[in-house]
Amino acid sequence: MVTPKQLLPLLFVFSLFLAMPIGAVEDVSTDQEKANLLRKEVEAILAETDDQSSDRLLVKRAFCGNLIAHRKDDQELSIDVRGEEKLASYDDDATMIGINREGISPADLEIGNYLVAMGYLDRLEPDKLAIKRLVVQETPALAVRESFFGLVGDISSEEEVFILTHDGLVFEVLAKGAKLSYREDDKITTAKFSRLEEQDRVVVVGQRKDDNGRIEATKIHIVSSGFADPQE
Repeated sequence: MVTPKQLLPLLFVFSLFLAMPIGAVEDVSTDQEKANLLRKEVEAILAETDDQSSDRLLVKRAFCGNLIAHRKDDQELSIDVRGEEKLASYDDDATMIGINREGISPADLEIGNYLVAMGYLDRLEPDKLAIKRLVVQETPALAVRESFFGLVGDISSEEEVFILTHDGLVFEVLAKGAKLSYREDDKITTAKFSRLEEQDRVVVVGQRKDDNGRIEATKIHIVSSGFADPQE
């Protein structure tokens, strides 16, 4: 079986021939015969390629979210994935696992179930997931994010951690992976953690960790700098 990689040189040669001036083709009759043979070979390879398995077009994906619709006759599910409706289909070979790790059937699925649907998306038709394995799980608890306005204290650049004083309270802010920004020329500009300085006034968006005085930050915005204007 000829692979697409083997096909490319033939297509390249054929394209070069088509680009030749008409006079050059007419001058050498054998070239026309070779071109006809090459054309037939390319057409045969293309036909063979069309018949090959499309496995290389499949991409592994997983949809995680709550079940919002189940069209049993069509073997199709609608899953709310971060506020966006995603479609997924299953067949009789799909494996389904219940919340207690027991095998279940599609009839056991209920609206509102939190699903982890694993399967494949076709690159040519990426709108629907073909499910190979589906697991019902407990719906994850919603992360409660808060905003904190305060003053930056000690900074650990290596660990990307800093102290924030807020309304008389002191927090340790875990900033690794957080998006840092500041305003410059009337535009919001992103920056690295090293841009942060002591005495900066910042707004931190994040989630408290177990009420232990720590904040896991997702966004940090420098409102004003203690030592230099961030607009400079």
